[in-house]
Amino acid sequence: MSDNPFFDNYAKQYSNNDSFKSGNDLKILLSLLPDKINSALDVATGSGFVALELSKRSSRVVALDSTGAMLSEAKKLMSSNAVANVEFEKSDFYEYTTFQKFDAITCRRALHHFDRKELFFKKSKELLDDGGILAISDMIVSETDKGDLLNKLERRRDPTHVSALNEGELMFLLKSSGFRILKSVIDREQISFEKWLSPVETNSVNGIECKKFLNALSDEELRSMLFDRKTNSLIKQRIIVAATPVPS
Repeated sequence: MSDNPFFDNYAKQYSNNDSFKSGNDLKILLSLLPDKINSALDVATGSGFVALELSKRSSRVVALDSTGAMLSEAKKLMSSNAVANVEFEKSDFYEYTTFQKFDAITCRRALHHFDRKELFFKKSKELLDDGGILAISDMIVSETDKGDLLNKLERRRDPTHVSALNEGELMFLLKSSGFRILKSVIDREQISFEKWLSPVETNSVNGIECKKFLNALSDEELRSMLFDRKTNSLIKQRIIVAATPVPS
């Protein structure tokens, strides 16, 4: 992932987004990690909300992101909170190189932007120390969404969206990549179409394309992707999972 144009354009909006600041999935993600960590890597750190929380329990945090505008927002967040133990790296995760091993690697609301998820897990395993934890929070699609409709909708909102997995696909990928699942939690939130679309505006080109796409679907197709036409809302599902590498 090189500089992401979507997040480059909307970096400031994401830094002020309450869901990203303090969403329930952030609380769950942190609960799956130890209270004391020597070193942590936050992949696709964005505005830095996970990195900020990690700084309170980790001696050293590396905040990694490929988009400069998002890293700028993360730096402002650390500065305003007088945080001195967070280092910033502008890099694609696939290309990130270090001799450092980490006790924890986190990735929140970003896995769906990775095109080679097998490589994501392989790299994470290589960078984790013995007994280390990979903790992920990401949107998932419903098992009933056979037409991959939610991913198609997401790509109309944000063309840099690659694909979200369903729960079974993610678990299979983790296990086949050499991880043992420690705990997983599904968090569900019913949100309006406008809130889901944000920070994209309803009457923008992308917003109109999303509305056209939804209007063309049958009620059955909408239900399969957990969208309710009557309330103009959808159920956003996120999986929060902690896993550790299986010793070779």
